[in-house]
Amino acid sequence: MNIDVQLKDFSGKAPIFPLPNVVQFPQTMLPLHIFEKRYRAMLKDALLGEKMIAMGVLKPGWEEKYSGNPDIYSTVCLGTIVQHETLADGRSNIILYGLRRARVKNIVSPRPYRMAEVELLEEDLTGLSEKDGVILNQTLLELYGEFVVEYAGGSNFPTLSDANLPLGALIDAIGSVVGLPTDELVYMLEETRVAARGEFIQRKLHEKLRRGHASRRDPAPHQMISNFGRIHLN
Repeated sequence: MNIDVQLKDFSGKAPIFPLPNVVQFPQTMLPLHIFEKRYRAMLKDALLGEKMIAMGVLKPGWEEKYSGNPDIYSTVCLGTIVQHETLADGRSNIILYGLRRARVKNIVSPRPYRMAEVELLEEDLTGLSEKDGVILNQTLLELYGEFVVEYAGGSNFPTLSDANLPLGALIDAIGSVVGLPTDELVYMLEETRVAARGEFIQRKLHEKLRRGHASRRDPAPHQMISNFGRIHLN
């Protein structure tokens, strides 16, 4: 799917769709099922507007306040609706394509859903030379290849070696599929420094490979996917 969305005319405002354990990253697809009335309204307004939704993550303790507006982490992923299907009962299925990391600056309307002013965040390549980037890219692809062999079992992983992703997007893609807990995925979303994210996911891959070698009986990570186009199936 060829997706070209220009953000130069972006209004700076987006509806927030918060979930407790789903973290979207730029350049990933996220299938979503919309069924709550407030989020049906959100989707209707988004489709009539800029067709954008910012995926947020609920902070721990959200259960007691879910009917209201429980706290969310301030970093979100701004996405654009690329597919939309309305069901007979008013529910909808959509696919959201991640565009950019963003930071919530202000909630301008809290009901029935949160509309926020957001600041788009840039990737930070500080401390990462072109040569360092090439080496890190190759190292991560090799470690990911080992991980796939170790954990594949009956599950299919996306083939990232042929995707030609920018380094930051490659790091995010690997993080999305290797079974990291939500708090670590939130860290990756909040961290704009590509070098820091790369070091983090490299360390996590080494840890998982060591555990896998030590016990072949370990269950495969919980976020297995069938293809790169459907990063999250939570």
